[in-house]
Amino acid sequence: MILQQLTLRNFGLYCDEHLFDLAPAVKRQRVAPIILFGGINGGGKTTILDAIQLVLYGNRARCSKRGDKAYDDFLRESIHHGVDPAMGAAIQLCFRFAAEGEEHLYEVTRAWSVVRDRVKERVEVQKDGEPDGWLSENWNQVVEELIPFGIAQLCFFDAEKIRFLAEDETSSAALGLAIKSLLGLDLAERLVANAGTLEARLARKTRKSPDLEEATRLETALKQKQDEIERVQLEKGAVENPRQRATKRLKDAEEAFAKVGGKLWKQREQLTKRRGELEFQLRACQERLVTLSASELPLVLVAGLVDDVSTQVHQETMASETDIITRLLTKRDEKLLALLKHEKVRGEVVQRVATFLDAERPQKGVGSKPRLRLSDSARRGLEHLLARGLKEHRETATQLLAELDKGRRELEQVQRSLAATPDEEALHGVSEELKAAASDTAELNQQAVRLEKQLEALVAERGEINERLKKLQRKVLDEQIQSEEGGRMAALLQRTQGTMKQFLRLATHRKIDRLSGLVSDCFRYLLRKKTLVQRVLIAPDTFAITLVDDSGRTVAKERLSKGEKQIFAISVLWGLSQASARPLPAIIDTPMARLDVAHRRQLVEKYFPRASHQVIILSTDTEIERNYFHELQPHIARAYHLNYDEARKRTVATEGYFWDAEPRAEGSEGA
Repeated sequence: MILQQLTLRNFGLYCDEHLFDLAPAVKRQRVAPIILFGGINGGGKTTILDAIQLVLYGNRARCSKRGDKAYDDFLRESIHHGVDPAMGAAIQLCFRFAAEGEEHLYEVTRAWSVVRDRVKERVEVQKDGEPDGWLSENWNQVVEELIPFGIAQLCFFDAEKIRFLAEDETSSAALGLAIKSLLGLDLAERLVANAGTLEARLARKTRKSPDLEEATRLETALKQKQDEIERVQLEKGAVENPRQRATKRLKDAEEAFAKVGGKLWKQREQLTKRRGELEFQLRACQERLVTLSASELPLVLVAGLVDDVSTQVHQETMASETDIITRLLTKRDEKLLALLKHEKVRGEVVQRVATFLDAERPQKGVGSKPRLRLSDSARRGLEHLLARGLKEHRETATQLLAELDKGRRELEQVQRSLAATPDEEALHGVSEELKAAASDTAELNQQAVRLEKQLEALVAERGEINERLKKLQRKVLDEQIQSEEGGRMAALLQRTQGTMKQFLRLATHRKIDRLSGLVSDCFRYLLRKKTLVQRVLIAPDTFAITLVDDSGRTVAKERLSKGEKQIFAISVLWGLSQASARPLPAIIDTPMARLDVAHRRQLVEKYFPRASHQVIILSTDTEIERNYFHELQPHIARAYHLNYDEARKRTVATEGYFWDAEPRAEGSEGA
């Protein structure tokens, strides 16, 4: 199988349409199998892995962000957040698959959208370029024949989540299923099971065994138990419709309760308290405004007159000071003239001095007439008022008026809410309906849970009866196997089952032995500590894994570091891939997040170029960093850089890697 092309439209972080060429290429006369995706954490790498699994397996796909969500909810949330849900999203995967000597090209498209709050999904399949309606209708069954889901989980994996293969309590069951599917052992198991079914039919035809009565009784009990199961299933089905109606009724009651103001009714106490707080704040604000109005605030309204008063006071002050200076100079001048006369200075000189002094001396009475006659303290008060007082009063008054206006608007809103709050009588009917709907829904949910538990118990009891019946039927067949045709057929079936079981055991031992060798070689090839593990043994009966060192002693898996466990898990998957008759691509997400430098180099040099005929790696720049990228470059067919746009919350893919200036190598061609 070779993945040719992946197209994403409005899926996850990818807005609009993104096309990725996934085919290997030929570089310098050898195949380059690696397709490298680079992006930061949360930038859309795992979305690529999820998309491939989702387009192939639909509801069964183990997508990273689905969790316990219902499939429809997961599809709804997978539509890019910036896209109208009615436009929907789509994934298209084109791949080549060869079977029985013939290669075919498949193109699978899975698209979905939200129509009237319901998710509608469609699957369309083309084979060799032609639409195929039968494949589209039966794709879930067809894909199991092409790429079984259990096998795909081991080829398309998150490297951080596969360490469970190195855990004793979970690895055996997982490995058993994988090995049987990959190596074709499940076919033999199904043949043994089918022979057992035919044997049971023959046992019902046998009438001569003394244990026939007990077998008949068990068959009757089995039928009764089956009838009880069907009855409980019908009862469970009968409860489901009323339960859904009750759920809808509860939802309608909640909406009706909200429409008549139920939410406001629940908040009325809080609204009443807030109204009291706002009224108190408004009164306090008004009192402060009254107090401020009783001070100098009104003068703000006549600021021009206050300026005139200040001018008049200044003029009066200057006039008063001029009069004082004039009186003092007049007395001085009179004394000077008297002195000159006493000294018998000539009269004309005295006259000239007197004239000069009169001209230099300020004239008394020049300036404003005194009208205000403010005291010094009054003048200082007027100066302070002009310098700061009026401005401070104006700013305080403006702030108080803004607070008063804001408080009045909020009070008005609270009063409207209180006015819209219905009384208890208006809510009584709706409230009672809400309580009744909630009670009915809870009761029906409990009934559904009880029936589900009852059904599980009945199924378990049926299994016990069926097991006892099978044992008894085998005993009946053993007693009559020599006398009747049915006995001869039963004997043949027993021999067939025995032969198939022996074949299954031998084939399992042989294939498991080869698989153990392959896993051992892979683990030792990738492991940094070459002497830590010499051999990996897989038990053919339980599929339990045992690690053995070069001294033949068992190595506890707990001794492995987290990085060594991841290397071990990768080795198991690599060995399974080599042993399988179905060559599938390897898709590896977060390949080296938990590995040290030495183990990272082992993967880069030894694993990635040889993991499969096609290897898709989803990596950050701290995993496949600059040096590793250059080492891998001869094996890289093409690389994509997933650029996450934080502002637009979307990923845009461009060809090239974080440091790759030449995204497409010269002379390469698709394989």
